[in-house]
Amino acid sequence: MIDYEAFNTAMGLVFTWQTMAWMLVGIAVGVGVGAMPGLQSSTAVALMLPLTFNMPLASALGLLIGLYKGTIYGGSISAISFATPGTPEAAATVADGYKLMQQGKGKKALHMALYASVTADFLSDLITILMAPMLAMVALTFGPAERMWVLVLAITLVGGLSGRHLAKGMFSAALGLYVGTMGSDPIGLVPRNTFGLWWLRDGVPLPPLVIGIFAMSLVFHELLKPEVLNSVKSRVAGVGAILLSKSEGLTLREYLQCWKEMAIGLGVGTFVGVLPGLGATVGAFLSYAVARQASPDKPFGEGALEGVAAAEAGNNATVGPTLVPLLAFGIPGSATTALIGGALIMQGATPSPRMFDLFPHVIYALFMILLIGNLVNLFVGRLFAGIYAKIGEIPRPYLVPLIGAMAVLGTYAYQTNPYHIYIMLACGLLGFLFRLLDIPAAPFVITFMVAPLAEANLRKAFLIGGGNWIETLFNSPLSTALCIVCIVSIYAAARLRINDRVKETAIKATRNV
Repeated sequence: MIDYEAFNTAMGLVFTWQTMAWMLVGIAVGVGVGAMPGLQSSTAVALMLPLTFNMPLASALGLLIGLYKGTIYGGSISAISFATPGTPEAAATVADGYKLMQQGKGKKALHMALYASVTADFLSDLITILMAPMLAMVALTFGPAERMWVLVLAITLVGGLSGRHLAKGMFSAALGLYVGTMGSDPIGLVPRNTFGLWWLRDGVPLPPLVIGIFAMSLVFHELLKPEVLNSVKSRVAGVGAILLSKSEGLTLREYLQCWKEMAIGLGVGTFVGVLPGLGATVGAFLSYAVARQASPDKPFGEGALEGVAAAEAGNNATVGPTLVPLLAFGIPGSATTALIGGALIMQGATPSPRMFDLFPHVIYALFMILLIGNLVNLFVGRLFAGIYAKIGEIPRPYLVPLIGAMAVLGTYAYQTNPYHIYIMLACGLLGFLFRLLDIPAAPFVITFMVAPLAEANLRKAFLIGGGNWIETLFNSPLSTALCIVCIVSIYAAARLRINDRVKETAIKATRNV
């Protein structure tokens, strides 16, 4: 049932000039960040997170969700304009988008990317609004043991599916679990894993960690490069002229002809978004592959609007659904939603199944911002795509120091604690090593957030079960079933990787022959 009092409160929070202004800023900055090759939504949200500490809740959500939506769409601009995806999520768009640009149909491609993104994002947000409360009601029936197994399942999924190598994904997840246990334990408040440092007794704070992992690590990584990335000015120079010219844009008929590809992207992206750890990149490539198989007569890969529609619908349809596990179970669905969850925690609204009862006005405000954000995204993308296409020209020597300065200032602004800068720099070095060794960072951040919840539920289950392992961990058929699913997920991830290696070996052997 709708809580009309909470709904009215949420409307009062959302429909203010401050919230709308911050949402516009978030989307405008997000699209710009997305258009810059090498940056990601998690980097943008991590850098902007310190700004939300003293903001009203609705304004903070407007800024962060606006950044999230804007960066996912913005990556398509550089992907289509000069065959360099601004974000990994837009990599699948390059195949057809850049071919259309070369054919003089760049305006059609950019418009299709925008409309497919907004359409799929809006519809997937509606699915999120319907799905999250139902899952939260189911989650409320779980006891500590069941909640613990759900969190373990999330860890296995995140570790196994967030990278090309199972071992690297699991290592990242395990390291996140370890760092998440630093500080005082949740029951006895006994310090552990603090290395004798008093300022670690409260654990590792989330803002310095995520700023270090995503932003400062990028700075360290870029310092290895003697010069900026290869200039793309020659390829971008004509983009603004194409967009501002009177060349034919996308027609309504062309948009409607791509309904099947957008529907495939919506379905695949929504499904992928609900599963923790997969992300928009998987949604884009999977949607593109399914759409290509469903329409073998269409020229995918040769400049098909249907290819752009499938890829962009697939990656943008994951945005809302990645919030479903966060709101229903307290489990972030991606690195970016982990940061949004951290912002909610710092605002005093901890994501959990109880959130729908304790903070209904926050839930309603979040849902409203998700829907309104799509309209703002459409407005910004329609008017300023040509300007954003030129952002790829910004030289790295100017961009990298700015990111580094914002990382240090943002970390210190969190609680004006100089020790947090040490934590941020240490996490930056860790993230730098992740980049060098091709270890995914998302499992680390997500399991870092999940670790305290999993440990607290495990300890509570032991107290209830009297310390008996069997009675504690398998006290119900649901607990046993969830344990089996965890084992199956690990086996499936390992088997999938083995099959991939067998195929790679067979292909190499065929080429050598």
